[in-house]
Amino acid sequence: MIRVTEESRASTDRLWAAVETFDGEVADDTLAGLLWERDLSEAIMQVVLPFLAELGDRWEEGRLSVAHEHFVSNLLRRWLWAYTGSPRSGDTTGGPVVLLACPPGERHDLVLLCFSLLLGEDGARTRFLGADTPMPAIVAAARASNADAVVIAATRDTALTAEAAAISRLAVEHPVFVAGRGATQGVAEQLRAHHLPHDPVAAVHFLRTVLES
Repeated sequence: MIRVTEESRASTDRLWAAVETFDGEVADDTLAGLLWERDLSEAIMQVVLPFLAELGDRWEEGRLSVAHEHFVSNLLRRWLWAYTGSPRSGDTTGGPVVLLACPPGERHDLVLLCFSLLLGEDGARTRFLGADTPMPAIVAAARASNADAVVIAATRDTALTAEAAAISRLAVEHPVFVAGRGATQGVAEQLRAHHLPHDPVAAVHFLRTVLES
């Protein structure tokens, strides 16, 4: 469950004020305090995901420009990648190899990056390809890395169903999991894939359970 504490709400308000004026220094300092005072899972569940949800709401309400969206995305991405090399991401030696990517045309990969970091904390060896990845590249990377699982995430179901043939073939070689707002149980069945829960913590547990079964 995504929770917003009173303390983080006040800091998040300061962060939004900085975003609205493109004040990178204040935004960076505020985000630093929000993230680094928490462990990885708390940072993601209490700060990053609520912030991304509000970003989506403000975008739909017309309160943010494309420039604001890019500013926020780059700010969050820089801090999330900083966690990749952090000791708090956990020792992943010997864990399952999980490849994560967005299909062609899907450019929103920050939630998938959060999920990748949570998987790493859980012991997985993650291989993050990110946004707008051609299916031949995903297939080649899955084979080259000998992936134990492949996670494909999209905000639109059409981004997944448009690649149904390729994803279904990939699922013959590797367990495939679909995620994001575009993923439903029906879409997953069409692609011969597993449907990940929308809650990232539950999704980590589900993926681990499937691989261990």
